[in-house]
Amino acid sequence: MQTKLAVLLIAVLSFFTINVIAQPDKNIEFADLVIEDDAPEIPTLPITIIEFAEPSYDFGTIESGDIVSKVFTFTNTGDEFLVLSNAKGSCGCTVPQWPKDPIAPGETASITVEFDSKNKKGLQSKRVTITANTDPAQFFLTVKGEVLAKEEGTTDVAVEEPAAEISPDCFAIYPNPTAEIVKLEVEKTSFGLPATISIHSKTGQLMAKREIEALEGIVEFSVGHYPSDAYVATLQIGDRKPEVRCFVVVD
Repeated sequence: MQTKLAVLLIAVLSFFTINVIAQPDKNIEFADLVIEDDAPEIPTLPITIIEFAEPSYDFGTIESGDIVSKVFTFTNTGDEFLVLSNAKGSCGCTVPQWPKDPIAPGETASITVEFDSKNKKGLQSKRVTITANTDPAQFFLTVKGEVLAKEEGTTDVAVEEPAAEISPDCFAIYPNPTAEIVKLEVEKTSFGLPATISIHSKTGQLMAKREIEALEGIVEFSVGHYPSDAYVATLQIGDRKPEVRCFVVVD
């Protein structure tokens, strides 16, 4: 009898032990069990194709403390809208600025990458990782070159750059200057006509290009990622003479 009772007690205790182990700790929320991951979220959007005119830039030889800026131009050559969800440099010295709005199929846009060579010396190769709704979902831009030590006895001298100016012969775009967007307003007589709009820097660098099947009103461009400077927008409507408009981007 005592033996049967002992076996019964062991079985009951075993049941409670298994039951306790199987029960989750109600004080632990699901979020507490998720391991943080620094990897950016991949957009769950239809896949498109991105093509860069120049995915790598060699800035040559510079002196420690110099800052190099490069504009990388790309085109959405796929059939879906392109969304750049993230851009991250391989170190804090490499900072990318990129368009946050979707890029339409066939549209050209740009990414600005700034490399600060402060406290750097020797050969440098820095990478920017871009995440988008492409296959693969991540691709890379590279800035490289050599940083020379600053000569002894020299000090950094702050040089104030002249403010960007708009040519008096160029019609200014509203708002101007701008830090976020520019708006190209067209006359109602142009509604329904095809148009091509391109934006260039003062040095001729292509910043953006968009082809529109039929104009409907105001056309907006996000320019918050452009370096501070003056830019020229060329508007070609149908077979008319191209219109040149200008604007200034500020921080």
